[in-house]
Amino acid sequence: MMRVFSTYLYEVLKGTKPAALVTCEENLLGQMLPKLQKENLRYFIQSLPNSKVNIFFGAKECIEIVENFLNKPMCKFSPFEDFILGAILGYDIKLQCKRLLKRSDVNQENNSTAV
Repeated sequence: MMRVFSTYLYEVLKGTKPAALVTCEENLLGQMLPKLQKENLRYFIQSLPNSKVNIFFGAKECIEIVENFLNKPMCKFSPFEDFILGAILGYDIKLQCKRLLKRSDVNQENNSTAV
């Protein structure tokens, strides 16, 4: 897990990823948090069942957005919250748009003919 964390940390620091999410055992926080603090990166920790946590870290603005709507489990996100989180985490926007259309009524609501 530390290898994944290190890779994401590198990508965030180099600017190729605006933010990252790592899900890990709570006992790994002692190794991860000092590195985030050393780099002065904003982070947010979400507790999960079974002594696991989600650690979101990256650009201050991105993590502030995550903090504002991460007051529930991610499986309870609206399709638009899911889309925003995917965009913040640097996921492929085209795939995120397809996912949003599939998960929401956007397709039916905007069923007008394109010109």
